[in-house]
Amino acid sequence: MTAAERWSAHYATSTSAGGQRPLYPTEWVVRTLAGGRYPQLQLDRSRYAGAYALDMGCGDGRNLGLLLDLGFEVHACEIAPAMVEALRERTGAWPRPVQLAVGRSDALPYPDARFDLMLCSSSCYYLEGAMTWPAVRAELARVLKPGALLVANFPDERNDVLRNAVRQGDGSLLITGDPFGIRNGTRFMAAAEPSALPALLAPEFELIATGHLDDDYYGLRVSGCLSVSRRG
Repeated sequence: MTAAERWSAHYATSTSAGGQRPLYPTEWVVRTLAGGRYPQLQLDRSRYAGAYALDMGCGDGRNLGLLLDLGFEVHACEIAPAMVEALRERTGAWPRPVQLAVGRSDALPYPDARFDLMLCSSSCYYLEGAMTWPAVRAELARVLKPGALLVANFPDERNDVLRNAVRQGDGSLLITGDPFGIRNGTRFMAAAEPSALPALLAPEFELIATGHLDDDYYGLRVSGCLSVSRRG
């Protein structure tokens, strides 16, 4: 089963029997883009209105409404045509449009220097098949304007999805024991600590601010690093 088929099946079965389930934006995304002023991060929200934002690997679209509410002109992409069609149905009646497209992190369907901000919420660190992290990183940078922001998270090596993962020659981790059974066979680029993020994002991006999450969801450890960086 391809990655597109696997994720299409996952999101299809996660929809409630009565129709579309309610969606809520991801907490770290809310805190980063719409939250208060933090010691290491003070984003100027007055610059959001009319700016072009891409939610790269938007999943079920849970962060799209937040981006619209903040004033962005919102684009979003996902790997599977079926997922994009489902998102079109979900967002079609919204007061403001979301421009949706099929794309993957190393082959984005956008021109150079298109966006002012890119959100990668649990998305850009996935590597399928022969994909490489330098190629993904370069592609993310390609569609961003100089000085644009990349807002992205990366799992750390304590995350339960990476339990018993096998390190590969390129530094990625091959997943063998995903608690949900969805990601086995996929590789992740992980950040052991926030201090590892500058090297992970260079040379295309300059790190502005970092954060770290380490949560225990009733026996499931979800931990990782948060980053806001600037396109060089």
